[in-house]
Amino acid sequence: MIDEVETKLRNAFLPIGITDGTDAITRETQRVAAVLLPFVKRPAGWHLIYTQRPETMPNHAGQISFPGGKAEKGETVLTAALRETWEEIGLERSAIEIIGRLPSFDAMGHFRITPFAGIIDPEAPMIIDRHEVAEAFEVPLDFLMDADNHIAKPVIFDGETHTVYYMPYTGVDAVERNIWGMTAGMTRRVWNRGFNNPAQD
Repeated sequence: MIDEVETKLRNAFLPIGITDGTDAITRETQRVAAVLLPFVKRPAGWHLIYTQRPETMPNHAGQISFPGGKAEKGETVLTAALRETWEEIGLERSAIEIIGRLPSFDAMGHFRITPFAGIIDPEAPMIIDRHEVAEAFEVPLDFLMDADNHIAKPVIFDGETHTVYYMPYTGVDAVERNIWGMTAGMTRRVWNRGFNNPAQD
């Protein structure tokens, strides 16, 4: 049975198919990439799964992100998102119902990123690849979809001022995890499209 939260989630996303080429690179130096926003319903309510990169990674060490990465030759962005999710946290394709996507966007690291959204089978096990992921953790959607938890800060990049969002969350394990930057931006876009009606971005 679909509840009110799931209805809002499903309404927040664009159709899965991309027919207008918006996922394609916009400049020569770019690479195509994709991520998956994995939503899961627990007895306590809906949650969103994040990953944290190991501190030993050469790039973006320790940062919080969604499973994903660059597309391999011949892959669609959806295939790339699903493959990376399986490689990083071991979720099988059969455990994921893809419900839509967010608009593609240009990231600072020379990537054109397409975020997909999936509802995860709550019984599906996660098997973490410790070379790519230090941990996977869940944050209640009630917390993430509360605009009071979206902290905006101005950041100067390449001489221009950008607004960067932070969503510091302390879990039941008393560990504070700071969701910020591109990952917080995608999370906020879900809020804006599905939980901040009638706003759309």
